[in-house]
Amino acid sequence: MKDTKEPSASDAADEPDLVALLGSRLCHDLVSPIGAIGNGLELLEMSGAAGGDEIGLIRSALDAAVARIRFFRLAFGAAAPSAKPISAREMREIVGAMYAQTRTTVLWRDEAERSRDEMRLACLALNCIEVATPWGGKVEVIRNEAAWVLHVDAERLKIDEPLWQSLGKAGVPSDLKGSEVQFGILSKLSRALRRPVSVSADARHLSLIV
Repeated sequence: MKDTKEPSASDAADEPDLVALLGSRLCHDLVSPIGAIGNGLELLEMSGAAGGDEIGLIRSALDAAVARIRFFRLAFGAAAPSAKPISAREMREIVGAMYAQTRTTVLWRDEAERSRDEMRLACLALNCIEVATPWGGKVEVIRNEAAWVLHVDAERLKIDEPLWQSLGKAGVPSDLKGSEVQFGILSKLSRALRRPVSVSADARHLSLIV
C-alpha cells in the first residue's frame, strides 16, 4: 500500500530554496562569458587596436554588467551558512559601478561588514527602489541599530501603491510582473527574518525601512 502522507510545513521548511539556487546558477553561468569579454577588452587596450572613446564605452558597460551580476548574486542567490560577511567597501564598489552611467546616485552610508542575509535585504530593497526611480534620483542607504533605511529624493517618482503596500502584507499581488519579483522575495524574506517593513512616499520622496 502506498504512503499517502501529505508533506508537512516542517518538510517544506527543510526543502532548498530553489529560487535562490536558480539565481546563483544564472549568475555563476554569466560570470564566465562576461569575464572572457573583459579579457579580450584588456588585450585590445594593451594593443591600442581600437580608439579610446570606443574602448571607454565598452569598458563602462562591461563594468556595469559585472557589478549588476554581483548585485544580483547577493539579492537573489543562495548563501551557505558559512558565507563570509560582505564589507561596506565591496558594496560601494558594486553600486558605484552599477549606477555610474545612470541618472541615479546611490550613497552607501553604512560602514560595517554585514552578513549575507543583511546584505540581501538591503539589495532587495534597493532593487525595489529602482522600480520607483525610472527617471533617476538620489538614494541614501543607512543602517541604524534595528533596520535598513533607504531614503529617496527625486524630481519625479513612479509609485504603484498596491505593489508597495504588499511589502508589509502576508501575500504578494497576483499580477506581479517579472520585473517586480524583488517585492515578493523581500516580503517573504523580511517575514522570515521577523523584520517589519515600513514605506512612506509622496511625489518626490520615498522612505523604505526594513
